[in-house]
Amino acid sequence: MNSSPLSDSIFEIVHSYKVAMRRALKAKELGLNKMYVKCLSFIHASENCTANDIVSHFGRDKAQIARLIKDMIENGWLTKSPDPNDKRSQLLVLTTEGQELAIRVLDAQSALQTKMQHNLTDEEIALFKKIAGKVSENLKL
Repeated sequence: MNSSPLSDSIFEIVHSYKVAMRRALKAKELGLNKMYVKCLSFIHASENCTANDIVSHFGRDKAQIARLIKDMIENGWLTKSPDPNDKRSQLLVLTTEGQELAIRVLDAQSALQTKMQHNLTDEEIALFKKIAGKVSENLKL
């Protein structure tokens, strides 16, 4: 049996993915960090997105998300508009530049998905997903 901890393999995969994603997006040049990427993708995929939706989805505190949204507005990626269904809330809307970045993120994710699956059979992919799911569930116990 391999004596290397399972956490080493998980860390290696996560680290490799983050490095590949940063490289594919040229994230440093664009001023993108991990949370910008996640939020751009989430807002892009959402019909009507509010700051509270982001807080709930990512499990981050409201102050952190408020700062993130403020930065994204200052970067020209996002605007706020009144929520017609809730006067206390504002909808987050990607600008044209924000939409382009979100599409760039989706394209990079798709390319990395293809790259990760290279030389893997459908059975190996299914087994990996099954094992990863079990490991994730074990950590939630």
